Amino acid sequence: MNLKIERIKLEGPELSQAYIENYPAVGSYYLAGPPSSIESYRQLAETIRSTTPATRWTQLPMAVGPTDPRVKARLEQLVEGRGLFVATGQQAGLFLGPLYTIYKALTAARLADQLERRLGIPVMPLFSIASEDHDWAEVDHTYIIDTENRLVRLQLKSPLRDGPQAPTPSVEHIRLGPDIEDALGVLVQATPNSEFKVDILDPLRAAYRPGRGLAEAFRAALGHLLRRYCFLLVPTAHPHVKRETRGIMWQEWERRQESEARLKRRANELVAAGFRPQVSIASGATNLFVEGELGRDRLLYDDGGVRSRRSGETASEAELRRWLDDTPERVSPGALLRPVTEAAAFPVIAYVGGPGEIAYLAQSQVLFDLHDIPAPVVVPRSAFRLVEAKVARVLSKYNLEAAWFSGDSRGAINRLLDEQAPSEVQNALAQLRRSVADRLKDLEAAALEFDPGSKSALGSGASAVFDGISMLETKLQARVREKNQVMQQQLEKAALNLYPEGRPQERVLNAYPFLVRYGEKLVDELYDATVTPLADGDDPRV
Repeated sequence: MNLKIERIKLEGPELSQAYIENYPAVGSYYLAGPPSSIESYRQLAETIRSTTPATRWTQLPMAVGPTDPRVKARLEQLVEGRGLFVATGQQAGLFLGPLYTIYKALTAARLADQLERRLGIPVMPLFSIASEDHDWAEVDHTYIIDTENRLVRLQLKSPLRDGPQAPTPSVEHIRLGPDIEDALGVLVQATPNSEFKVDILDPLRAAYRPGRGLAEAFRAALGHLLRRYCFLLVPTAHPHVKRETRGIMWQEWERRQESEARLKRRANELVAAGFRPQVSIASGATNLFVEGELGRDRLLYDDGGVRSRRSGETASEAELRRWLDDTPERVSPGALLRPVTEAAAFPVIAYVGGPGEIAYLAQSQVLFDLHDIPAPVVVPRSAFRLVEAKVARVLSKYNLEAAWFSGDSRGAINRLLDEQAPSEVQNALAQLRRSVADRLKDLEAAALEFDPGSKSALGSGASAVFDGISMLETKLQARVREKNQVMQQQLEKAALNLYPEGRPQERVLNAYPFLVRYGEKLVDELYDATVTPLADGDDPRV
């Protein structure tokens, strides 16, 4: 495969950096222990298996019901052996969103394999599709680089009305419109006609089709791409999850003030330690959301009653209880409570997250403790940079590292182009400045002896002379850049591929153009390149 897969540092908030690089400094904020120690997982496995009712396992095949025969057989093995899950998740974005969606999933699959061998019990990867999120602007688009090396934004039309009082339903309730065909058409036109194209894009087209729910489409596409790794893919709005977690949701309401107090204490602890809490804690706000007149809306509490933050709808405590009993799909957890409800619905031994998730899980730990749910080991996902041959050639030609383009790539390119000016020209300009400075000193001495009041005129005149030299230098540099236009274009294309919009490639670009070029083998190559913090004596890569 003519593609280089580079493992890179996972960058993000200071708290997540500390977790990855110096666990002892922040370990007190996480309940399960360091992700690099097998004992963290071993002790947690014993706790989960000894305290969890057998029904948590036995009901899974019927409740979740995977249709893929391999996933079904794998789940049955897990149920028989009272096995555990390595969980991860992501919002249901267009065409699976950015590359790191796949990186998270493959890290979970790799860790599940490691833990199964080390613990001697079945361990299966679980992918939670955050179908209850309601930020349409985060999931309605994705980016690709077309065959002309242009960054193209694929975007769906909003099904929502504009305005501050417009409904914001969860993704679970949003269905794809006819414009999904337009987005697919652009993807087809923007990718080369490789030997893999039909096999890659036909399943994607089958998944993302008009009339289908966005979350359902995401599940179908990801399930196909990861089918060899036997993932259990479950939307957070799945009936099994709602049934298994309504008790936790009610407890969260009953203990709302204690929950808020604990979260505020944790936020203050983080601030005192020099970290910025990932999620702000508002007074009087719960970790519960409800589907109401304006879509998904946070629940506030006052005088024992329930009030929706945006719409102002009110309800009694008894009504909230009825919602949870009769229509639990109406009520959903906020970001900090969601990991707790996931661990209540499935026996989860580890959670694979990105930098933002690692940071907010430091806050969620107090809710695991509040609800007496074992908190999973928090595991950083793998991070990669895909360097195609055309980009590798540019890096080699100019003796650059990929990271050279991070930050202000345009400024870096301009500086490199300026350095291409012949040294003779640069030396001559430097000599000109020194010579002019010396002659101006002579002129100043003579002029001041003749007219002491000429100092101001001398100063402004000297500035004009040096401004003229700088202008000359700028024009010469422009000529150099014009002469090195090919170099500039090559560097700009490399920057676009490695740091589109100035951000790491994995956080912007979609996977499908890469899959069209290199086939599904890319997924397996990425899996082989994945490492986890858990040292594995059987793995020569660690």
